[in-house]
Amino acid sequence: TASALTRLTNDSSRLGFKATGNVGSGITATAVLETGVAVDAPSATTLGDRTARFDLSNSLGSVGMGRDKHSAVRALDNFDVFGNSYGTIVGTVHNAQGSRVQNALFVSTAPIAGFTANWQMANSETAGTANTTGGSIDYTQGPFAATFARYDDGISSSTNIAGVKYNLASTGTTVFGLYSSDVASNVSTTGKSIGVSQAITSQLSVLANYGETDGGKTGRGVGVAYAMNKALNFHARYSFIDTTTDVTQYGVGVEYNF
Repeated sequence: TASALTRLTNDSSRLGFKATGNVGSGITATAVLETGVAVDAPSATTLGDRTARFDLSNSLGSVGMGRDKHSAVRALDNFDVFGNSYGTIVGTVHNAQGSRVQNALFVSTAPIAGFTANWQMANSETAGTANTTGGSIDYTQGPFAATFARYDDGISSSTNIAGVKYNLASTGTTVFGLYSSDVASNVSTTGKSIGVSQAITSQLSVLANYGETDGGKTGRGVGVAYAMNKALNFHARYSFIDTTTDVTQYGVGVEYNF
């Protein structure tokens, strides 16, 4: 019942292990096991709760199995100015349909003229229940990138999402855009969001985003990122979500990449 709270939150710390090996005939085997590290609540840390998959790849692409993010979430990760992390509004505007699929097959093609295709199928372990599928077509050419991704649980929830971004190197400006058509438990919504990242200096950047749904939900956020060096970054973010229950967040944080 409190009007506000202060908390230490661990947004995306993780520890991963990756092994690769050449198994002959141009084929590479790759295994990845990645765990979220909940430094604010260590008992919540579970081995392999993020990515746990095995892949075989060659010059044509890759085939894998296990647990990993599906394409709709990848679209939010790659085409949101805040990277779909703390302070973002895209989770309110667009339906991510969960984060990961498991008991799944993953197929990806190698880039062809800037295009890459991805497909996932999460096999149902319940008789009579449909498999969940996902996929995307991605395009990258110089400073421009775009994606169209789809998720479908085969029952009552699905998402179609399109994303674009463009980097104008001469001014240090990157513009982001997302549009989604979402169905959650047979309830349909649409969402759209835009974002801008502007480099002020080689170390300092300012970020902003705005989004809304056809149902009247809106969100906006601003942030500052300061790169002390290639590994250490400092962040400050503010966001406001206008829904049935409004939510305002102020946050400061530190990021270190080993």
